[in-house]
Amino acid sequence: MKLCPKLLLDHPDIFSMTANEFIIKWQTAINYLGLRSVGINVRWDKISLNSVVNQFSGKNAWNKLYTFTPPWFKTPKTFQYLIDNKDSDYQQIVTEETSNGKIEYYRKNGLMEPFFCAFANKDGSFVLLGDGNHRFLDCLHLIHEKNVNLKSDIDRSTLDIIYLDNFNFVTEPVNIWGSSI
Repeated sequence: MKLCPKLLLDHPDIFSMTANEFIIKWQTAINYLGLRSVGINVRWDKISLNSVVNQFSGKNAWNKLYTFTPPWFKTPKTFQYLIDNKDSDYQQIVTEETSNGKIEYYRKNGLMEPFFCAFANKDGSFVLLGDGNHRFLDCLHLIHEKNVNLKSDIDRSTLDIIYLDNFNFVTEPVNIWGSSI
């Protein structure tokens, strides 16, 4: 198994897939709303087939998501930052997600799609969540603010991370934040 150097951990819940398998799985994935699962601009044809991909599951996958960045802000913020600070950006997203019924949906139904994918720079020091940004933040709000127990959903979580030599070229951050990272 080929692992990113930062992830040389002795965990039974770390798996790998090829970059081609990652592309096939996520490029055309459709969510329960009938929309493409990966909601960020990705140049799929520019992903090197030599890119390393790691898969995580359960609580390990869920906990990793806290350190990732959603594509919503000009200055990147991690999900952990959003939960800890509950700033105006966090409040705006929670308000939008409440008004469109998604937070109530997850409160009633749990996390129906506990599947996530992310795009990392080569060493994994920066990771952009590609699929699951709204789902994850909605569920974090329910867990941390409303004391909703989503343990069974967290246990079913999966996370695929692709480590890119050409991160800025593949994810086109200029189209995400308006400036390069």
